[in-house]
Amino acid sequence: MKTYISAAYAGGQGKTTVAQMIYSALVRHGEEPKLVAADYVDESAHSKIGKFFPGQVLELGIGAELGSGKSENDLNAPLRYWDRLGGVLLSGGSVVDVGANVVPQLLQWAKHRHVSRILRSRNAPEIELFLTTRAEKHAVENIATLVTEIMEQDVLPIANVYVVKNEVGGSFNAIEITKVIAKAAPGRNVQYLTLPRCTSELWPHLERTFTNLDVALGLSADELADKFGLDIWTATAGHADLQSWAEAVYEEFKKANV
Repeated sequence: MKTYISAAYAGGQGKTTVAQMIYSALVRHGEEPKLVAADYVDESAHSKIGKFFPGQVLELGIGAELGSGKSENDLNAPLRYWDRLGGVLLSGGSVVDVGANVVPQLLQWAKHRHVSRILRSRNAPEIELFLTTRAEKHAVENIATLVTEIMEQDVLPIANVYVVKNEVGGSFNAIEITKVIAKAAPGRNVQYLTLPRCTSELWPHLERTFTNLDVALGLSADELADKFGLDIWTATAGHADLQSWAEAVYEEFKKANV
């Protein structure tokens, strides 16, 4: 089974939602993917996706303990820290949620550890990369930079790059995202998916309580009303809207063979 990496150049772009939906889509089709987070871990020792799936996520953290003091005594320590991710990539079968502040570290690790060469020589499972951006000019430009860094330097053996257009903040009609990315990474095969805005009234409650999508969809309207303290009308309509949104997202992911 492939490895699916969900990343973004900046925070708040929706990459954890994308990771959650990839995981859900794979489970729906009978796969048993593992969840991995290379992301900020708070005092609860969980990343954001770890809160949605308690006890199910391999938490790699962000290497924050590898401060300058320790690194001065062992310059290779930051590289070895991320070798755990190398094991994940070698075995495949994981959905990896990568925090924005971690991306530069991972690219540096991949370059110095010759990750592309090693994974290819070991016939490791393919890596599918999903880069999520909102309809903001600077966010799109940042994604274009990230595509360039990853593809031109060949730091990771990426099979396909998917740019996910997150419409939560508005449409991309005013932003020529394909032109921006094509200019930054000419001749590179980049595919585009759309993450439509979820208008379900349940969404704020899912985010607040870290209730993952599969759990929410598996509950009845009465159970949702009790869980979130809602009236039956809101719970019923919210559940229907959530189902419609999820199906639309699954259809988008079919384009990426997820």
